[in-house]
Amino acid sequence: MCGRISQYRDPHLYVEHLGLADPLMLFDAVDRRPGYNLAPGTHPLAIYPDQTVHAVHWGYCPDWAREQHLPQTINARADAAPNGRYFKELWKTGRVLVPADGWFEWRTETASVTTIADSKDRLDEPPIRQPYFVHLKSDSPMYLAALSSVRGTEPQMEGMGMVIVTAIADAGLVDVHDRRPLAFAPDAARRWLDPKLPLDELEQLTRSAGLAAGRFRWHRVSHDVDRTLNDEPGLIAAVN
Repeated sequence: MCGRISQYRDPHLYVEHLGLADPLMLFDAVDRRPGYNLAPGTHPLAIYPDQTVHAVHWGYCPDWAREQHLPQTINARADAAPNGRYFKELWKTGRVLVPADGWFEWRTETASVTTIADSKDRLDEPPIRQPYFVHLKSDSPMYLAALSSVRGTEPQMEGMGMVIVTAIADAGLVDVHDRRPLAFAPDAARRWLDPKLPLDELEQLTRSAGLAAGRFRWHRVSHDVDRTLNDEPGLIAAVN
């Protein structure tokens, strides 16, 4: 799954690395600051097929779902979204990219066993949810496949926003979930944005073009990242 990302570089670096010829930044740069711990409900930057860059609410709930009091969703499964009621139309016309420097995963781990001095008794500490930061070995940006219901400069009304697309997690990544963000390198990312890409080629793209586990590294980070209000460079620093 994907419920927390980092997006801390200068936005111009993301579009330059992606190879866009004429990007247009449609967000308030004065209010923009690096995001080390972006969670659902925040407004990450998203790159659109017309080479515009918007700050888009992370979370989506279509009108019909809100009328039925269904929950907002933050992710879309690549294998189910093309035919699912929530995302079928967005899959065809709402594909965007969320540039990212990494994402966070939490893994349940058994704490070390502590030996009591002068005693054979041992205290088994309860398992903990240890956060990890996952990023590319090259330290380059990645581009997360996403779907957005926000068009152009229209106001972002209740329920409108974006979701990050997830794929089946390949063996070798730190996460123990069965899902991971569908992350692309620049070439595949540009194809994802192509509104004319045939649906069969789009399906093949989601199956085979995502960055493989061997391209990533990860490390333990502080539990300060657990609190979504915390957002500072130290959150992605390695801890023992």
